Amino acid sequence: MARSKLIHNYLSELEIYLSRISEVQALEVVQEIESHIYEALSLRESSENTEIKSILAKLGTPRELAAGYIEHITIGVAPPKGLKPLLKFKKGVSRSFYYLVYTIGFGIGFILVVAAMLKMITPSLFGVWYAEHGNSLVVSFNQSDYSAQEIPAIWLAPISAMIGTGILYLTYKICRILKRHI
Repeated sequence: MARSKLIHNYLSELEIYLSRISEVQALEVVQEIESHIYEALSLRESSENTEIKSILAKLGTPRELAAGYIEHITIGVAPPKGLKPLLKFKKGVSRSFYYLVYTIGFGIGFILVVAAMLKMITPSLFGVWYAEHGNSLVVSFNQSDYSAQEIPAIWLAPISAMIGTGILYLTYKICRILKRHI
């Protein structure tokens, strides 16, 4: 039997057993299982029928899988076992996302807070200038071009400090949540 026929038969039988839940929920479950099957196939070298059969066997029979999902949806128990082919992949994506959020969030927040402190410590040396005819903006530690005009930045320090602190706090909260899931 062709691999697509095996997968189609499995998913069709699963859909029949999921008839006790709403159509939308059943469709989500079938799509999730289908994506797990195809991703598990893509992780393996060969795509022979024996490989497909082993992947489907790990999921269990459509009846068992449907019963586990129905129990999960209606009662709220943990999702059925057997969907572990992508657990390592998903964990890697979560860890990468965590470090991306951590780096970008804390980096931007820290830069804004440091900019606010520099503006308060050395107001004449640190600021925002616009060049002749207003074609460009320069954020610098000193005004190197004397034809540039400083933008009155009386609110630069407090706004930068508040936004930076907000970003740092938000990044901390998001990273705390993400840390639990990696």
